[in-house]
Amino acid sequence: MPQKIEISHRTIIFALLTLAGVWLVLNLLDVIILLFISLILVSTLRSPVNFLTKKRIPRVLAILIVYILIIAVIVLIFRVVIPPLVEQTSLLVENIPGLINQLNNLLVVNKIPTEQVSSSISSQLGNFGSNAITITAGFLGSLFSILSLFVITFYSLLYWNQITSMIKSVFTGENEKRAERLINNIEAGLGAWVRGQLTLCLIIGTVTYIGLSLLSVPYALPLAIVAGLFEAIPVVGPVIAGIIAILTGFTVSPVIGVATLALYFVIQQLENNLIVPAVMKRAIGINPLITILALIIGAKLYGVVGAILGVPVAVTIKIIISEFFISKLSQNQK
Repeated sequence: MPQKIEISHRTIIFALLTLAGVWLVLNLLDVIILLFISLILVSTLRSPVNFLTKKRIPRVLAILIVYILIIAVIVLIFRVVIPPLVEQTSLLVENIPGLINQLNNLLVVNKIPTEQVSSSISSQLGNFGSNAITITAGFLGSLFSILSLFVITFYSLLYWNQITSMIKSVFTGENEKRAERLINNIEAGLGAWVRGQLTLCLIIGTVTYIGLSLLSVPYALPLAIVAGLFEAIPVVGPVIAGIIAILTGFTVSPVIGVATLALYFVIQQLENNLIVPAVMKRAIGINPLITILALIIGAKLYGVVGAILGVPVAVTIKIIISEFFISKLSQNQK
């Protein structure tokens, strides 16, 4: 006689709620990512804000001071980096035909007609104008997201104690203490990740500046700042920074261009095999293999943004597992 399988109402409700939760997460993924980035910023900025409030500065004013300092640093970086890069790019475009001839002579290959090169460059520059509307629309959308992020972060910093108290009030007894530990550990873990990322940017920027200065590449400082900033963008960022510097090197001579290429290749090898694993292992305590997998999975799921957030998401998951599963397992074994 065939066995009868019964499914309880509770199981059906749980399955439906799970499906509804997955559907909600998928449809609100952009909002969730925005809130997670805000959480990273809160974890980073709470220390300087708390420092200022301890000096008897009102919390609203303390947050505004921190925001002004951040904006001032961003403006300063743009003033240092953008003008020389624009100037150098214009010079590069003007000199490309001559550089092609120099490269042909250096490598002893068939010369490429300079007229063909100039025509190709002109056509590419012409296509840029047709894409201006799309670029502008994307920029405005990004600007709105950035403004929303700053507003959410501002109010989160202002009412952080109330927010954490509200979350803890959902639980009772030991679970309330566990929720408090979880919030504190996530905040500390994300803050450590940001500090590790800043350390990486500083190291790469400094090494790049020393190398470019030794090669006498023009605008070594702006290029080093670009390399340091783009270090925060996994995989793609260092490649873009390298291309900019290599092209700048070619404006001096083909030999300097090739030497700059070799410099960035060496820096990338040191970064991938030595600097990043060592710094991130020390900062967040995650195995280098997990760090690499987090970057790959994040990039596969959500592109560049996913790659940037892959490691902090892994940090958060690790803290949650440690608090709710490993610690609970240890208590049961006792």
